[in-house]
Amino acid sequence: MSQEYNLSPYHNQTDPLANVPVTPLMVEHLRATKPWVRLISVVMFIFAGLIFLGGFLMLFMSSSSGMRGYGFGPLVGIIYFVMGGVYLFPAYFLHQYASSIQDLLRGGGDSAMENALESQKSFWRFSGILTLIIICIYGLIFFFGILGAMSAFR
Repeated sequence: MSQEYNLSPYHNQTDPLANVPVTPLMVEHLRATKPWVRLISVVMFIFAGLIFLGGFLMLFMSSSSGMRGYGFGPLVGIIYFVMGGVYLFPAYFLHQYASSIQDLLRGGGDSAMENALESQKSFWRFSGILTLIIICIYGLIFFFGILGAMSAFR
């Protein structure tokens, strides 16, 4: 059974999504996800902070300590800073998503819903791009591993 919502006498006949209402059940589902989204964003911020702290410590690690004096500490520190930066973006998007849900629950209306969905879209877009990058890196590692193994048998 399909329920038609006609919110406006000027109902848009060309775009079926133009007049989709926000139902109380939709808002309830968002309300139920808000604490979990907030938890994950806080945990990601904490992990980013710990990664930055580890990177800071590695930057100033003397070249004579660790890795047999080759001075990899600063290089590893820079890698940690990049990893911490990667954690900040999705944490920020999730934080914005949870805040927009809170605004919606306080009566923020359509703009709060749009902001929430935009933050969610940004989170998933970033996650998808990062996933593709990691898959490409793994593919390159696999490819060069095969090349290395083949050259070892010649």
